[in-house]
Amino acid sequence: MSKELQVGTSVFNYPENGDNAGWGEDATAWAEAVSDLLNTLQGPNTIPETTAVIVNNTTVATDIFGLAFNVSGGGVLQVTVEYVINRVYDSGASSTTESGVILGQYTGSDFVISQDGIGDTEVVVSVTSAGQFQYTSSNLTNQTSGTIKFKATTIDQ
Repeated sequence: MSKELQVGTSVFNYPENGDNAGWGEDATAWAEAVSDLLNTLQGPNTIPETTAVIVNNTTVATDIFGLAFNVSGGGVLQVTVEYVINRVYDSGASSTTESGVILGQYTGSDFVISQDGIGDTEVVVSVTSAGQFQYTSSNLTNQTSGTIKFKATTIDQ
């Protein structure tokens, strides 16, 4: 007796424990369909939710730890980065928050981005031609901490 499993619009007859041999093709087809579907949800360059530190009064573009993409030979063509920046000041009594989406595209020699967000933390995000995201930040009086939380999906070559 088999169990029907659906992946997208395809239905597979999958063996149940104790079924006789001969189900290899069906089991393999189901595993391939699941793998293909999972690859559309999380590609090789997807970045899961990650948090990095934002330092106060950073006037030289500084790498955002963990927010970088491989653009060489078969790497990333396009990225979508969802982010939230939070800067806490006045001994933790006050904070500013910004959230948004950054779209990035690798043109073959350069990485270009556009950014759309809500709020203003006075943090400017940029990216190098090699795919490393960076930031600068204003001097926020009495900043006690700063973070950027982000996750990213990609379209790869």
